[in-house]
Amino acid sequence: MKASHTGFLIFLAIVLFLLGNSLYIVNEKEIAVTTQFARLTDTASTAGLKIKLPFIQKVEYFDKRIQRLNVDPELFLTNEKKYLIVDYYVEWRIGDIARFYTSVQGDFERAATLLDQLVKDGLRNEFARRPVSEVISGDRNSFMNTVSENLTKDSERYGVKIVGVRLKRVDFSDDIRDRVFDRMRAERERVSRNLRAQGQEKAQAIRANAEREAAEILAKAEAQALVKRGQADAEAAEIYAAAYGKDLEFYRFWRSMNAYAESFANEGNILILDKDKTEFLDYFNRDGKKTDGIVQ
Repeated sequence: MKASHTGFLIFLAIVLFLLGNSLYIVNEKEIAVTTQFARLTDTASTAGLKIKLPFIQKVEYFDKRIQRLNVDPELFLTNEKKYLIVDYYVEWRIGDIARFYTSVQGDFERAATLLDQLVKDGLRNEFARRPVSEVISGDRNSFMNTVSENLTKDSERYGVKIVGVRLKRVDFSDDIRDRVFDRMRAERERVSRNLRAQGQEKAQAIRANAEREAAEILAKAEAQALVKRGQADAEAAEIYAAAYGKDLEFYRFWRSMNAYAESFANEGNILILDKDKTEFLDYFNRDGKKTDGIVQ
């Protein structure tokens, strides 16, 4: 009994050992590859418990999630013969595990190196066919989607599927940037000069129009003032004429008094006249006194 019990335990241990080397588990984030004598025999892309031949076959696991390839900024030439500094990254994942394993031996670093060169060649060709304005425009995402679609066919030979090529930054090289900034500065200065000239032209037109309107207003005002002044002078003349017409002698006396006041306004004025032969001194003799002809 003891010998049979021992044999059963040995048999059970062998069975468990064989099962342990025959079964393996694949989780949802992995892809498994089964090889026999370094040759691919089977693949498993779904999660679960899998079976293989014990000791003879080996299992290797690969990440099936999206990988991100970050590269250094690269210099690309556009069809305008202008260099652009392009900073980008590539998102990719395993598309065909069998081809991926046979082409790059399942080496992610080697796959990334080949993919980087493939993407650079594709971007270089695409940039060479486009102007700068199209590359840096707001619709460059569609342009990069086109690049990704074109590179997908080339990447299939490595068993890799390119999810997308994304631009982080597109900038001019130093010499191009300086020339572009100079051209932009010159363009802005030209626009500012045009705007300033237009403003000065409009200001001169407004100023001339205002001066013309002011001259017209002053001319109308002066004309109206002259008319009013003429009417006032006429009315004053009528009033004076009516007033003086009532007493002609008083008018003559008043005019003579005004003439005397103007003639003798300054101290020291001397008039030498003949009192008997001039009417200017007529009112000096109304009191009956004689003068010698010298009036001071």
